[in-house]
Amino acid sequence: MGTYKKGILSPFRGKIGTVIGSVWNGIFHMKSLPDITPNRKPTTAQLNQQIVFALITSFLKPLKRVLEIGYQSFTKGVTPVNAATGYHLKFAVTGTAPNYEVDYPKVIFSVGDLEEPKEPGVTATAGTGKMVFDWGALMDSEVGNLTDRATFVAYNPTLKKYTTIRNVIARSALTYSLQLPAAWIGHDAHFWMAFTSLDGKVVSNSAYVGMSPVL
Repeated sequence: MGTYKKGILSPFRGKIGTVIGSVWNGIFHMKSLPDITPNRKPTTAQLNQQIVFALITSFLKPLKRVLEIGYQSFTKGVTPVNAATGYHLKFAVTGTAPNYEVDYPKVIFSVGDLEEPKEPGVTATAGTGKMVFDWGALMDSEVGNLTDRATFVAYNPTLKKYTTIRNVIARSALTYSLQLPAAWIGHDAHFWMAFTSLDGKVVSNSAYVGMSPVL
Protein backbone atom coordinates (compact mmCIF):
# COMPACT_ATOMS: atom_id res chain seq x y z
CA MET A 1 0.00 0.00 0.00
CA GLY A 2 1.36 3.42 -0.93
CA THR A 3 1.06 6.48 1.27
CA TYR A 4 0.83 10.18 0.43
CA LYS A 5 2.70 12.86 2.36
CA LYS A 6 1.60 16.47 2.87
CA GLY A 7 -1.51 16.46 0.73
CA ILE A 8 -2.82 15.64 -2.72
CA LEU A 9 0.10 17.01 -4.74
CA SER A 10 2.82 15.42 -2.63
CA PRO A 11 5.10 12.52 -3.58
CA PHE A 12 4.31 8.96 -2.57
CA ARG A 13 6.05 5.61 -2.49
CA GLY A 14 4.50 2.23 -3.07
CA LYS A 15 1.38 1.06 -4.84
CA ILE A 16 -1.95 2.89 -4.92
CA GLY A 17 -4.43 1.02 -7.09
CA THR A 18 -2.67 0.47 -10.42
CA VAL A 19 -0.19 3.32 -9.88
CA ILE A 20 3.29 2.89 -8.40
CA GLY A 21 5.24 5.68 -6.71
CA SER A 22 9.05 5.45 -6.54
CA VAL A 23 12.09 7.66 -5.99
CA TRP A 24 15.27 7.87 -8.05
CA ASN A 25 18.06 10.39 -7.50
CA GLY A 26 15.84 12.23 -5.06
CA ILE A 27 13.03 12.69 -7.59
CA PHE A 28 9.70 10.95 -7.12
CA HIS A 29 8.15 9.27 -10.16
CA MET A 30 4.75 7.76 -10.86
CA LYS A 31 3.85 5.05 -13.37
CA SER A 32 1.13 2.53 -14.03
CA LEU A 33 1.48 -1.13 -13.20
CA PRO A 34 2.47 -3.47 -16.04
CA ASP A 35 -0.25 -5.37 -17.82
CA ILE A 36 -1.82 -8.23 -15.89
CA THR A 37 -0.48 -11.65 -16.89
CA PRO A 38 -2.82 -13.94 -18.87
CA ASN A 39 -3.07 -16.31 -15.92
CA ARG A 40 -4.42 -13.63 -13.62
CA LYS A 41 -7.48 -11.65 -14.61
CA PRO A 42 -7.64 -8.06 -13.35
CA THR A 43 -10.46 -7.18 -11.02
CA THR A 44 -13.18 -4.77 -12.06
CA ALA A 45 -11.67 -2.13 -9.77
CA GLN A 46 -8.25 -2.58 -11.39
CA LEU A 47 -9.72 -2.28 -14.87
CA ASN A 48 -11.54 0.90 -13.88
CA GLN A 49 -8.35 2.37 -12.43
CA GLN A 50 -6.49 1.57 -15.64
CA ILE A 51 -9.19 3.34 -17.67
CA VAL A 52 -8.95 6.45 -15.47
CA PHE A 53 -5.15 6.47 -15.57
CA ALA A 54 -5.12 6.14 -19.37
CA LEU A 55 -7.72 8.91 -19.70
CA ILE A 56 -5.77 11.42 -17.61
CA THR A 57 -2.29 10.63 -18.92
CA SER A 58 -3.44 10.91 -22.54
CA PHE A 59 -5.26 14.17 -21.76
CA LEU A 60 -2.22 15.75 -20.09
CA LYS A 61 0.55 14.35 -22.30
CA PRO A 62 0.47 17.13 -24.94
CA LEU A 63 0.78 19.76 -22.20
CA LYS A 64 4.14 18.76 -20.75
CA ARG A 65 5.73 22.19 -21.26
CA VAL A 66 2.68 24.03 -19.88
CA LEU A 67 2.66 21.76 -16.81
CA GLU A 68 6.40 22.15 -16.24
CA ILE A 69 5.81 25.88 -15.86
CA GLY A 70 2.44 25.74 -14.14
CA TYR A 71 3.50 23.12 -11.57
CA GLN A 72 7.08 24.34 -11.20
CA SER A 73 6.75 24.75 -7.42
CA PHE A 74 6.44 20.95 -7.09
CA THR A 75 9.92 20.14 -8.44
CA LYS A 76 11.26 19.22 -4.99
CA GLY A 77 10.54 15.53 -4.54
CA VAL A 78 8.04 15.16 -7.39
CA THR A 79 8.11 16.10 -11.07
CA PRO A 80 5.64 18.78 -12.21
CA VAL A 81 3.96 16.35 -14.61
CA ASN A 82 3.52 13.75 -11.86
CA ALA A 83 2.10 16.40 -9.53
CA ALA A 84 -0.41 17.42 -12.19
CA THR A 85 -1.28 13.80 -12.94
CA GLY A 86 -1.86 13.03 -9.27
CA TYR A 87 -4.23 15.97 -8.88
CA HIS A 88 -6.27 15.16 -11.99
CA LEU A 89 -6.55 11.46 -11.15
CA LYS A 90 -8.07 12.38 -7.80
CA PHE A 91 -10.19 15.42 -8.62
CA ALA A 92 -10.77 15.88 -12.36
CA VAL A 93 -12.55 12.68 -13.42
CA THR A 94 -16.31 12.32 -13.68
CA GLY A 95 -18.74 9.66 -14.90
CA THR A 96 -19.26 6.01 -14.00
CA ALA A 97 -17.31 2.96 -15.09
CA PRO A 98 -16.36 2.38 -17.79
CA ASN A 99 -17.56 5.70 -19.24
CA TYR A 100 -15.24 8.08 -17.43
CA GLU A 101 -14.66 11.61 -18.69
CA VAL A 102 -12.44 14.55 -17.82
CA ASP A 103 -14.24 17.02 -15.54
CA TYR A 104 -13.12 20.10 -17.46
CA PRO A 105 -14.08 22.81 -14.92
CA LYS A 106 -11.82 21.06 -12.38
CA VAL A 107 -8.80 20.89 -14.67
CA ILE A 108 -5.90 22.96 -13.31
CA PHE A 109 -2.84 23.59 -15.47
CA SER A 110 -1.12 26.03 -13.14
CA VAL A 111 -0.81 26.28 -9.34
CA GLY A 112 0.84 29.25 -7.63
CA ASP A 113 0.70 32.41 -5.55
CA LEU A 114 0.18 35.10 -8.20
CA GLU A 115 -3.24 36.70 -8.31
CA GLU A 116 -5.31 34.54 -10.64
CA PRO A 117 -7.44 35.90 -13.51
CA LYS A 118 -10.46 37.83 -12.21
CA GLU A 119 -13.84 37.02 -13.79
CA PRO A 120 -12.34 35.75 -17.05
CA GLY A 121 -14.59 35.40 -20.08
CA VAL A 122 -14.34 34.23 -23.66
CA THR A 123 -16.43 35.15 -26.72
CA ALA A 124 -16.37 33.73 -30.24
CA THR A 125 -15.93 36.05 -33.22
CA ALA A 126 -18.23 34.67 -35.93
CA GLY A 127 -16.66 33.51 -39.17
CA THR A 128 -13.07 33.86 -37.99
CA GLY A 129 -12.26 31.00 -35.61
CA LYS A 130 -11.04 33.63 -33.14
CA MET A 131 -11.86 33.58 -29.42
CA VAL A 132 -11.63 36.87 -27.52
CA PHE A 133 -10.61 36.51 -23.86
CA ASP A 134 -11.19 39.24 -21.30
CA TRP A 135 -10.40 39.50 -17.59
CA GLY A 136 -10.54 41.97 -14.74
CA ALA A 137 -7.87 44.40 -13.61
CA LEU A 138 -5.26 43.52 -10.99
CA MET A 139 -6.73 43.74 -7.49
CA ASP A 140 -3.71 43.26 -5.23
CA SER A 141 -0.26 44.45 -6.30
CA GLU A 142 1.26 42.51 -3.40
CA VAL A 143 0.50 39.22 -5.18
CA GLY A 144 0.62 40.30 -8.81
CA ASN A 145 1.96 42.81 -11.27
CA LEU A 146 0.65 44.56 -14.37
CA THR A 147 3.53 43.00 -16.28
CA ASP A 148 2.51 39.41 -15.50
CA ARG A 149 2.16 37.44 -18.72
CA ALA A 150 -0.98 35.55 -19.73
CA THR A 151 -1.06 31.94 -20.93
CA PHE A 152 -4.10 30.49 -22.71
CA VAL A 153 -5.13 26.88 -23.23
CA ALA A 154 -7.92 25.68 -25.53
CA TYR A 155 -9.03 22.06 -25.87
CA ASN A 156 -11.26 20.55 -28.55
CA PRO A 157 -12.73 17.30 -27.11
CA THR A 158 -14.10 16.23 -30.49
CA LEU A 159 -10.71 16.35 -32.19
CA LYS A 160 -8.79 15.73 -28.95
CA LYS A 161 -6.48 18.61 -29.85
CA TYR A 162 -5.02 21.57 -27.94
CA THR A 163 -4.14 25.10 -28.90
CA THR A 164 -1.85 26.73 -26.35
CA ILE A 165 0.01 30.00 -26.27
CA ARG A 166 2.30 30.90 -23.37
CA ASN A 167 3.23 34.27 -21.88
CA VAL A 168 1.76 36.07 -24.86
CA ILE A 169 0.42 39.33 -23.41
CA ALA A 170 0.59 41.46 -20.24
CA ARG A 171 -2.05 41.23 -17.53
CA SER A 172 -2.69 44.95 -18.03
CA ALA A 173 -4.04 44.37 -21.56
CA LEU A 174 -7.30 42.93 -20.13
CA THR A 175 -8.11 41.22 -23.45
CA TYR A 176 -6.56 38.89 -26.01
CA SER A 177 -7.76 37.37 -29.31
CA LEU A 178 -6.74 33.72 -29.75
CA GLN A 179 -6.76 32.34 -33.29
CA LEU A 180 -7.90 28.70 -33.43
CA PRO A 181 -7.43 26.27 -36.36
CA ALA A 182 -10.05 26.41 -39.09
CA ALA A 183 -10.84 22.74 -38.42
CA TRP A 184 -12.21 23.75 -35.01
CA ILE A 185 -15.00 25.93 -36.46
CA GLY A 186 -18.36 24.42 -35.60
CA HIS A 187 -16.97 22.51 -32.60
CA ASP A 188 -17.31 23.23 -28.90
CA ALA A 189 -14.05 23.90 -27.04
CA HIS A 190 -12.96 24.40 -23.43
CA PHE A 191 -10.78 27.33 -22.36
CA TRP A 192 -8.42 28.17 -19.49
CA MET A 193 -5.96 30.96 -18.68
CA ALA A 194 -3.29 31.75 -16.10
CA PHE A 195 -0.57 34.29 -15.38
CA THR A 196 3.20 33.95 -15.02
CA SER A 197 5.50 36.60 -13.55
CA LEU A 198 7.75 38.43 -15.99
CA ASP A 199 10.80 36.50 -14.76
CA GLY A 200 8.94 33.19 -15.12
CA LYS A 201 9.48 32.15 -11.50
CA VAL A 202 5.95 32.58 -10.08
CA VAL A 203 2.60 31.54 -11.53
CA SER A 204 -1.06 31.94 -10.67
CA ASN A 205 -3.70 29.26 -10.34
CA SER A 206 -5.22 28.64 -13.72
CA ALA A 207 -8.87 29.62 -14.23
CA TYR A 208 -11.42 27.65 -16.22
CA VAL A 209 -12.92 30.26 -18.53
CA GLY A 210 -15.69 28.03 -19.85
CA MET A 211 -16.92 26.14 -22.90
CA SER A 212 -17.91 27.90 -26.10
CA PRO A 213 -18.60 27.02 -29.72
CA VAL A 214 -15.93 28.09 -32.19
CA LEU A 215 -17.57 30.14 -34.94
